[in-house]
Amino acid sequence: MANVATDGAGAGGGAADISIGVDEISEIYNRIKKIILELEKLEKSTEAISSIKFYKDGKAKKALKVYDKANKKAMDLYDNYAQIAVLVKYTIESMMEQDELLSQEIRTKLNLPD
Repeated sequence: MANVATDGAGAGGGAADISIGVDEISEIYNRIKKIILELEKLEKSTEAISSIKFYKDGKAKKALKVYDKANKKAMDLYDNYAQIAVLVKYTIESMMEQDELLSQEIRTKLNLPD
């Protein structure tokens, strides 16, 4: 379990400690990365469907606008998860700096090089 101090957190504006285990932060990071990969697959699939000539020229032309909107929403979600991944990675790096033993445990959990 590690404590990460955050400045200005809490109602009084003082520092707050957040306790999180290596397994927890590793699981969070890994799940975020999986979500990002799924969103990337979704973007490719949506683009592939919308590029089919049959749909572009046929009666489904109006329906393709829905794909464009859905793809935009998915990419907005992708951007949000990418930003979250950066923040979680920053948290992990901060934790690793604070405790070298913790650092080794995180590296093992995330299969990172030493």
